[in-house]
Amino acid sequence: MARRHKILLVDDEIANVRLLNRVLGDEHEAFMCMGGEEAIKVLNEHDISLIITDQRMPVMTGVQLLEKSIEIRPDAIKILITGYTDVQALIDAINAGHVYKYIPKPWDADELRLTVKRALETYELKENNIRLIAELKEAFMQLEELSTGAIRALADALDAKCDYTSGHSLRVSRFAVLIGRALGLPTETLKDVELAGVLHDIGKIGVPESILWKPAKLTEEEHKIMSEHPIKSAQIIGELSCLVRAREYVLHHHEFLDGSGYPDGLKGDEIPLGARIILVADAYDAMTTDRPYRKAIGHHRALKELREKSGTQFDPKMVNALISVIGEEGELLVNGEVPESFLGLSIPSISTAQTGTQYLAEAERRERLESAGKQ
Repeated sequence: MARRHKILLVDDEIANVRLLNRVLGDEHEAFMCMGGEEAIKVLNEHDISLIITDQRMPVMTGVQLLEKSIEIRPDAIKILITGYTDVQALIDAINAGHVYKYIPKPWDADELRLTVKRALETYELKENNIRLIAELKEAFMQLEELSTGAIRALADALDAKCDYTSGHSLRVSRFAVLIGRALGLPTETLKDVELAGVLHDIGKIGVPESILWKPAKLTEEEHKIMSEHPIKSAQIIGELSCLVRAREYVLHHHEFLDGSGYPDGLKGDEIPLGARIILVADAYDAMTTDRPYRKAIGHHRALKELREKSGTQFDPKMVNALISVIGEEGELLVNGEVPESFLGLSIPSISTAQTGTQYLAEAERRERLESAGKQ
């Protein structure tokens, strides 16, 4: 049986809020409010899972209400109903209120029900992730030797928190091992590279989801918070003796060859070899995967980007090694053999991720449409 959530419906026109209640009130416990001040009172008194508000209201707009709600119910999913036609104003409003989705007027009842259903599924996922992440962090710090299950669970926990990057940690680990094998690295180093690939972003557990999920450019302060994740990742795994080398790879996986990276501004050979490998693997997967702030750019454009920044951001040896194992057309990426995990992890084949045959076809379709639009 589906969970019955508490939802907040806000509109200054009684007919509109009653209509929302007729559409959604049977499945959930709905609280109807005629304005922002009344809604704030409900938020303080009840554990609200979802807020649906109209934008144009006197005294307090919908966005102003949603901004205030962040302090009271930060995890509540927020939906804005609006008649905005100014796209930039709409984007600014969505960013300010951490809006999950906006619904233009006039809205369709079936579409609204589906949006609410998906929004509450996201809410439940976030609830479970918060609990799971807390349990994993506590258990992880008590471990002296990492088990395979703990490593995979940590990667899964982070991917679950950032559902738009599902499988990212394991794919980066796979790409990193492929690069290391192409470079002829010894088995012990490959093990450390695999570990670092799985754990490179574990510090993002401490980054607010409003930043991780933000569908626009980060502010200077938000970027500062995000750029601290390599340090936090290294701190989380730093006490474990089996992760000494992997820790260095994790700490420095955002250092650039020309010294413009972070956290320490290392350059050239000052950057650990494993960190240079993880940087390229991470960048390729990030570019070929949808993110909240942009769509995936596709295999060919990703390779073009890696080549253009070779020698400044990326180590050319690592870029060439990656291309040698995935192929110019992605044919080796799709059809190639999945490397055996040194840690016994179940590494996903790329064909099941977003960079498999179907993904590459979709990426090429997007590129053609973009090219046609520029002509």
